[in-house]
Amino acid sequence: MRRTIVVHTKFAGHMARVEAARTSAHGVQVVSMGRLAARLAGGFLAPIDPDCLRDAVRDALPEIHLGEFENIKALPGMVRAAVGTLDKVWRADINLSSTSIPRLRALAALEEQVLRRLPPSMRKPRELVDLACSRLAHA
Repeated sequence: MRRTIVVHTKFAGHMARVEAARTSAHGVQVVSMGRLAARLAGGFLAPIDPDCLRDAVRDALPEIHLGEFENIKALPGMVRAAVGTLDKVWRADINLSSTSIPRLRALAALEEQVLRRLPPSMRKPRELVDLACSRLAHA
């Protein structure tokens, strides 16, 4: 018998896999909400991988002008802070390109450069949700 368990966090996914292993359950698939949306969206799409995002931010930071953040972009922790900020912005579905606030414009420039450096199969959460919703009839 096959079954799929949908989890919200990495820890919940790990615990579901451990439980399946302890009970010798076969045919159990554990997926996150992001992976489920990507699967429904179709093809080879995937949510943005944190490691790929970190690499893209690290590569993009030296090449763009960040306005007020220019003095701190080379400090330790900037990559981690930028990754966390972009992840939160994307999960909250905030559109950075339509703002006039200087700090958010700097973040929008970073977002644009980061998205160019990510593989084309990786999509922001809102894009995956929209694509998945358009294909619900196939589920």
